[in-house]
Amino acid sequence: MLLGITGKSGTGKHTAGKFLEQKGWKVLYADQVAHKLYRPYQRVWREVVDRFGEGILTTNDVIDRQKLKKIVFNPSEESQKALKELNAIVHPEVKRYLKDEAYYLSKRKAKAAIVAALWEEMGLLSICDKVLLLQAGEALCYDRIHKRDGVDIEMFQTYSSTQKDPPNPDFTITNEGQVNDLYKELNKLLSEL
Repeated sequence: MLLGITGKSGTGKHTAGKFLEQKGWKVLYADQVAHKLYRPYQRVWREVVDRFGEGILTTNDVIDRQKLKKIVFNPSEESQKALKELNAIVHPEVKRYLKDEAYYLSKRKAKAAIVAALWEEMGLLSICDKVLLLQAGEALCYDRIHKRDGVDIEMFQTYSSTQKDPPNPDFTITNEGQVNDLYKELNKLLSEL
C-alpha cells in the first residue's frame, strides 16, 4: 500500500506522516528529499547556485532556504519566473527519487506513504494506490506556518497559491481541531485501507 498525503501548507501533512511512522509505516517526505538535493557541491546544488547566485549561500556553502524563498515566493513576475526555474531544476530529481523508493517499497509490500504538497505539479499521483487530502481554513494554516517558520502573510499567500489540491482524492480529512482529533480521523482511515 502506497498512500499519498497532500494538502496545502499548514494542513498537517507532516503531523499525519509522523503518526503513520508511529504505526510502523515508512514515510517519505518530498521536502526532505529536496533538502538533501541541496547538499553542497551536488549537481542540483550547483544548478541552483548557478541560477540564483552565491548570495543564497551561507558561509559554509549551504543554500539558505529562507533567502531562496524570498526570491521565488514574492508577488513579482520575476519571482514567478524564478520559481518555475527552481522547480524545473529540483522537481525532476525529487520525483525520480520518490518513484525509485516507491518501487522498492512496493516490491517489499511495505505500508508506505509519500508526503508532498505539489502532487499534480510533480506527477506523483499516478504512483500511489490511494491519496489522502488534508484541508484546513487559510487563516488557521497561516497561523500554523507563521508559528513554525515565521513567514509573513504575503509570502504565505504566494506559496500557498502555487499549491493545488488533487482533483479526486480517495480520502479527505478537515484538520481544524486538536492533534488528537486528527489522530482519530487517521485511525479511522487506517481501518478502511
